Amino acid sequence: MILIVLRTVGGFGNDAACCCRAFVVLVWMSVCAGAVDFEKDVQPIFRDRCIDCHGADEQNSQFRLDRLSVMLSGGNSGEPAIVPGKTEASYLLKLVKREEPGWEMPPDEPLSDDEIGLIENWIADGAAVPENYGPAKPDVELDHWSFRPITRARDVDGIDGFIELKLQEHGLQCSQQAPRHVLIRRLFLVMLGIPPTPEQVAEFESDPRDDAWQRLVETVLASPQYGERWASHWLDLVRFGETDGFETNRERPSAWHYRDWVIQSLNDDKPYDQFVREQIAGDALGVDVATGFLVAGPNDIVKGKDPKLGLVQRMNELDDMINTTGTAFLGLTTGCARCHNHKFDPISQRDYYSMQAVFAGVQHGERPLPLSDEARQRLMEVNAEIADLTQKLEQFIPNEPLASTKTNAADADQERRPAVNAKRNVERVVPTLARFVRFTIEKTSGAQACIDELEIYSGGENVALASVGATASSSGDFQHPLHKLEHINDGRYGNARSWISSSDSGGWVQIELTKPVMIDRIVWGRDRQSKYSDRLATAYRIESATVPDQWTLLASSADRRPLDPAQTADQKYQFVGVSKDLEDRGRRWLKQLESSQALKAKLEESQRVYAGTFSQPGPTYRLYRGEPGATREMVGPDTIQVFARLDLTQDAPEQSRRLAFADWITSKENPLTARVIVNRLWQFHFGTGIVDTPSDFGTNGAPPSHPELLDWLSSELIENRWSLKHIHRLILNSRAWRQDSRPNRAALEVDANSRLLWRFPPRRCEAETIRDSILTVSGKLNLDNRGGPGFSAFAVQLENVRHYHPKDKYGPEDWRRMIYMTKVRQEKDQVFGVFDCPDASMVVPKRSRSTTPLQALSLLNSNFVMQQAEIFAKRLTDQSESTSEMVVHAWRYCFSRDPTPEELADSESFIADQGLTQFTRAMLNANEFVFIP
Repeated sequence: MILIVLRTVGGFGNDAACCCRAFVVLVWMSVCAGAVDFEKDVQPIFRDRCIDCHGADEQNSQFRLDRLSVMLSGGNSGEPAIVPGKTEASYLLKLVKREEPGWEMPPDEPLSDDEIGLIENWIADGAAVPENYGPAKPDVELDHWSFRPITRARDVDGIDGFIELKLQEHGLQCSQQAPRHVLIRRLFLVMLGIPPTPEQVAEFESDPRDDAWQRLVETVLASPQYGERWASHWLDLVRFGETDGFETNRERPSAWHYRDWVIQSLNDDKPYDQFVREQIAGDALGVDVATGFLVAGPNDIVKGKDPKLGLVQRMNELDDMINTTGTAFLGLTTGCARCHNHKFDPISQRDYYSMQAVFAGVQHGERPLPLSDEARQRLMEVNAEIADLTQKLEQFIPNEPLASTKTNAADADQERRPAVNAKRNVERVVPTLARFVRFTIEKTSGAQACIDELEIYSGGENVALASVGATASSSGDFQHPLHKLEHINDGRYGNARSWISSSDSGGWVQIELTKPVMIDRIVWGRDRQSKYSDRLATAYRIESATVPDQWTLLASSADRRPLDPAQTADQKYQFVGVSKDLEDRGRRWLKQLESSQALKAKLEESQRVYAGTFSQPGPTYRLYRGEPGATREMVGPDTIQVFARLDLTQDAPEQSRRLAFADWITSKENPLTARVIVNRLWQFHFGTGIVDTPSDFGTNGAPPSHPELLDWLSSELIENRWSLKHIHRLILNSRAWRQDSRPNRAALEVDANSRLLWRFPPRRCEAETIRDSILTVSGKLNLDNRGGPGFSAFAVQLENVRHYHPKDKYGPEDWRRMIYMTKVRQEKDQVFGVFDCPDASMVVPKRSRSTTPLQALSLLNSNFVMQQAEIFAKRLTDQSESTSEMVVHAWRYCFSRDPTPEELADSESFIADQGLTQFTRAMLNANEFVFIP
């Protein structure tokens, strides 16, 4: 047998070069079959037409062309070079026939018809090969470190034993233990994301017990703030956001359930294997909320009419699920195999589409959750309140037409005027002398009301036009370049010539005529061009006056049918012609009714969750180069074949696919899952993981700095019911974690990044910790308001395409932990976004830690920080009787320690010169405040 070794540009991944490999082997097969003379007819062709074209570049990969498996599997394209007996399916022939533009083989002068015929006939005859060409599917040797089984190294005094052995190899040693005030501050910032109170510091510093530290660790792990802190790390990993992203960026009002589930799961120390399984197949395990993981990413809701675009969008949705699952749980970049075989890891394109078949039945969207007993009871109470208030308000329903002659409400409703519509509404009124006409909006179909023209007729003349001298005014205008007050009476129709109120209810627009005239008709609409129907005024009243503020009711929505049959009756209530006392009571009842209706909507809304919907998918095909229209063979649901097989049929039930996949990921035999998560925990403790590429454990990722320690921790996780808190305990109680962070010149020369952990690596806090710490020291952080819908950092402009404008004023509703700030894709918090907050449109395994002028400017000058500095100053004033006492309190709050005599003197001097508020502002901007020591 002749062994031919070929070095090619790009190896078998370059499909043109792939042809060279396959061509030589196929010709050798023909030699064996007696069809061609290799030395006389084929070897010269290969030598002269292929080797000379591609050369033998020493920098490119070497391939042995003596294995059947190589020819059948193909190159990086995922296309098999030959399919025995099927010439039309053999990619090699397409290349040599020059049917693939840009991938022709040979690239210069084509093969002759006779040469192509030799290959074609050999394939058609079955492509026989000698036995020593091996099996069609080889045994893959998984010799990369992360693909090998986890092996528990001999116990060398736990974490510290492994760390100290590595330090000794480099002539280093651990630093001494950090002072107690540093330890408790570090512990609280790392584990809870907020600083300790001065009382907690004092208690720990004075605790004489030998196990004081261990007791403090247990207290911290039992705190509900632990889950809130560590959930932010997980939400980064799974690209969680509460808007859709893309150009519309619409809200997902029920996505917060998943965030709360993550927090509670961490606080409960849910076994990590169960935590993973529920996120992939929670609907099969009685935990519907958890599958919010699958659809936590962005989703383009603008689908368009082009079916090809729709296919591409669907492929992108599924790619997001596959890639996030691969990186978050397995530490593998599975998404690289969408268009071709993975260039570095043993993941074929077929593997990728087999995983796509696992998730093919998952769609973005909400689904209902079963009502809890508590929610069901509260909903019954609210319904009773609504019924009682509705009955009380019946006396304020005016002019029910012929109600006493009707047998039921449906008959009475037929006497009402038609419901409002977006195009044109006519209000015919008794002829009335008027100088002022006011249109007041009480309720809308959604957001602030929009009116494109308000017409007032006297006979056949529109006397409201600005062109005849009428002037418009309003209670407030929505700020938008298209929508202006001047459009309300300019005589032109359509959305682009409309006015929008600045408020959802109670807003009004008024026309002042040039003189009092008799009016008999008012006409208004949302959009006379019928392009828009949103922002429609559904409850309103129209009043007139001859002198300001002496209004007479002309017309209202009370005698119209509801826009929606399910619409509540609050549109009907009118508080005119009754005593002031009764009017006040009626308005109070109406307000209570609206509040109860809002609570009912909230309770019902909270029982829906953005966690995806599921349906049985159709067949899944491998796609040539990832093109949706270029289907190849059908594939069934499966995982990465070199690791395991799911043994599912191609038509397996949708739910069983995800459940089987989740079982494989969390299997104790899977070498990746435990390693990946303990490495992530290590990274969030020390700033850098044992593996510095936390979402790439493949051959292109970084090797572990302490491989035996990584496997020891992985074994500990599995053997202790996958408890994440167990790993936290091991790390927190280690000498490595408790050592001082002060630098050592000699050690820095050997290990400048402290990767070997000769000291605890100090680092800047993340944005969430900085914000929450500011609120903590000012005394305004609300730790009791946990869970539920979040608060927004933006004023949202509710157009079809959402616009998010940063807030410039803050109140108690904003003083929650930042984990509860609504995560808006493509937008960042104006103040803390500059501290490397990631965009929720992408998976972020490790945040950047930059230092920029914008960070200092934001902390120093933002309205939020200045407000909290003032509140902090007041807190110090209330608690202190002297300037020195204020300074001591400030240092204890901000730095968890007392000031030195020099610091105390400097602080007192600064306060005397600049004032207390400037001092607190400076304290909140200090490096020591924003760093983990």
